Amino acid sequence: DFSTPHHRYLHFLSVLKPVTCRKQRRNFPMRIMDMLTEKLENLAKQGVFGEGSFLRVQNTLDSGKGAQFQSEIAFLRVDLVIATGKIIGVPLIVKLQVKEEELREENVGDVQFFNEVTMYKTILPELGALDLGLCPKMFHGEAHNGKNPEQDIVVIEDLCPQGYKVPEKLFLDADHLVMAMKKIGQLHGLSYKMKVSSPERLFELRNMLIPKVIDDSKGLNDACLARGFKPLVESSPSYSVVNKVYKKLVVADAVDVAYSLQKPEEPFAVITHGDFNGNNILYKYDASGNVVDMKMIDFGFASYLDPAVDIAFFLYMNSSPETRKLHWDSFLNAYWEGVISVAGDPGFSYSEFHHHFAERAICGYVACSFFLPMMLVGGLSNEVWIHMTADERKNYFSTLGGKESTAAVSAIVSHLLAEGYLDAYLRNLDKVEPPKETLTPGYTNITFNFA
Repeated sequence: DFSTPHHRYLHFLSVLKPVTCRKQRRNFPMRIMDMLTEKLENLAKQGVFGEGSFLRVQNTLDSGKGAQFQSEIAFLRVDLVIATGKIIGVPLIVKLQVKEEELREENVGDVQFFNEVTMYKTILPELGALDLGLCPKMFHGEAHNGKNPEQDIVVIEDLCPQGYKVPEKLFLDADHLVMAMKKIGQLHGLSYKMKVSSPERLFELRNMLIPKVIDDSKGLNDACLARGFKPLVESSPSYSVVNKVYKKLVVADAVDVAYSLQKPEEPFAVITHGDFNGNNILYKYDASGNVVDMKMIDFGFASYLDPAVDIAFFLYMNSSPETRKLHWDSFLNAYWEGVISVAGDPGFSYSEFHHHFAERAICGYVACSFFLPMMLVGGLSNEVWIHMTADERKNYFSTLGGKESTAAVSAIVSHLLAEGYLDAYLRNLDKVEPPKETLTPGYTNITFNFA
């Protein structure tokens, strides 16, 4: 049952939880490095990294990956000696759980590691994402359901030596945005394709992902959502669409808002990335600086939800108002091209997709009302928020970045209004059924080793 309150908490509340925007990267203690070296040596002896005898583990340059929200990362290289005596280096990114228990519990890191390992090990390969080159390969993953968080680990290939890197700017140009929309369209298209070829298996795959269950944000939700609406509400008549939506949002329960926006509805629902934004995207460029490829990483928030979860968050988070005004239709067309290049006929037309997306596009604002101000100020360290009271967090995050941040989130509301998405949101509310309580699915410890 993917319409449970627990599933409805998954994204809406998770994006409203204060998390760090800086890399959780540090010089690991010697005991951690010793543990990693031993782990990687054992994997090398099992042939996980290819043929050759293990030689050493080296630290490498770590300039290619962007902000890490929930983990600590190390950029390493395993050197192997092949039969000819030549040394072959295998560049790796190794992700570990954050060591602070309070931070790990706040952000449900155990669930994120489980989902990421499950995506890399089973779901992405079976969907065909690796065949399409949508993501890097995982060499090894372990998730221990909170019992041994210090042993949780994800080892993936480091794409930086191949020329991939995170975008340098928060707001991307049209070429970058079009490329990303085609790729996320392809990822979603793989779900549509499997709905036809093997619907039972898709059902099994989506049930492997664990919902992220966390408490309400105790007012943080209302404060962040209201921020972008207030400038328009104050200058609009009480009967305006902006005022109607604003009144709905400020009195609604966060669970009900999440239910209306992200509930998987067929035939549109897909296995989403869940945190699709510039921090989790790597671009590759040609000699002239033109973007030629893109891969997505960090699948800890993956779930079976509405595709708008990925589309709207990415576009509103990583495009400027000017770029949206000039190229919005091109972005949605690029997404559709990606979908049909994989799925052929996904079971609905572009017009039907756009109508459905319009009703849920506001979910991008919900996420950005919290995260966009954070990114505009350059990120936050854990120490800023982790010990704040609920009222302190509410005040801090609802004013973060001052007038610039308020203008940025308000510009998203203006775009939603101009595109007719606020009207569509109101129409969608009339179709939503009341939520039903069910038990939270459980999950088990997993360990995967594979070449």
